[in-house]
Amino acid sequence: MVREYKLETNNLRNQLKSLAVMEKMSLTKLKILINEKYDKTDTLENLTNKLRNKTVKATELFEILDILGYEVILRRKF
Repeated sequence: MVREYKLETNNLRNQLKSLAVMEKMSLTKLKILINEKYDKTDTLENLTNKLRNKTVKATELFEILDILGYEVILRRKF
């Protein structure tokens, strides 16, 4: 079964939290795994602030999605 989700800038924080829940992962666990895999030291608070303020970088989004088991695919709008 293929799962597809359209991420929206104005709702990115809630969408990523929902994806984490669907993958049975807390945001705390998600951040721990990101820090381990990508050799980072920033905090969960830092991540949640970036999501709330809409200042998350594309590379950070890719890392989040990688840990959750998703990939980014670009598709032309119709």
